[in-house]
Amino acid sequence: MELRHLRYFLAVADALNFSRAAERLRVAQPALSRQIHDLEEQLGFRLFERSTTKVSLTEAGHFFRQQAGKLLMQLDIAVTGAQRIAKGTTGDFRIGTGWGASELFVAEAAHELHERHPELSIDFLELRPHEHLPAILDRSIDVGFVSSSLLTPRKDIISHRIYTGEVKAILPVEHPLAGQTVVRLRDLRQERWITMEEKEISGFKALLTQILRPARFAPKFGRSARSFQGMLAFVGTGEGVALIPELFLPAPPAGLRYVVTDCPPFDFFAVGPKSQAHPQLPAYLEILQRKIAEARRPAARKRPGRKQATGPGPTAPPR
Repeated sequence: MELRHLRYFLAVADALNFSRAAERLRVAQPALSRQIHDLEEQLGFRLFERSTTKVSLTEAGHFFRQQAGKLLMQLDIAVTGAQRIAKGTTGDFRIGTGWGASELFVAEAAHELHERHPELSIDFLELRPHEHLPAILDRSIDVGFVSSSLLTPRKDIISHRIYTGEVKAILPVEHPLAGQTVVRLRDLRQERWITMEEKEISGFKALLTQILRPARFAPKFGRSARSFQGMLAFVGTGEGVALIPELFLPAPPAGLRYVVTDCPPFDFFAVGPKSQAHPQLPAYLEILQRKIAEARRPAARKRPGRKQATGPGPTAPPR
């Protein structure tokens, strides 16, 4: 028994006329009669009573019509639901968050995506910076966020640059360089550097050492904080200075100055699986990048000489 047998049977059962059913199905009447005969042969009982003037359902035919209708309805529901899942308009879309994702309109973009597809369930998973790539690889999330320092070349990961910004030195207001427009990293070589705890951002000290290497000095490490806010607090209490991307900085608190440095720009990437990515990932990234660009446009107009960039497409991981 094949699905066409059931569809042909239901068409005849609804019309109680082989000619009209054949027209509706766009098949020849002899072929339709043959299919119904084959179905009755497979079932072992008659579905229709036929005479020269009319066609009617047998008692068994009435029962079979009810059950076959339910079966095809369930099949249609299954097919439609599976198609919507394949298109990503239903099911789950999981987003990795944490350490600055809130500054990048991650939730706002998710809200707009959900407005487009109300039956799409969006979940957020709080992760530390070094946990995003593993979560992508084991399919715990559909999209995550990493900085260029954590993005290693992989064939199974695709990355999209969504943010490029300055890295600023955090100095006490009484620091001799706090009034400068731009400070050179080499002029801070005698300072003690506030860092982030390893359990919060793995490899933060190594990254800072790498950033400062072109300035030809190794940093003297001071206190370690559990957050960027904690780093600001340590600078404010005179424990040292810090180097933080502007993305993660609130308005300068009293007693601190944020000074532009000659450090290379900080890049932030959205990452996802290269194969079998969620169908809505491109739409989500488009929304996210648009929101970031719109938010930065006023800042770009205020500082016409400074390049404000967001990368609109897939970008190979830095080597």
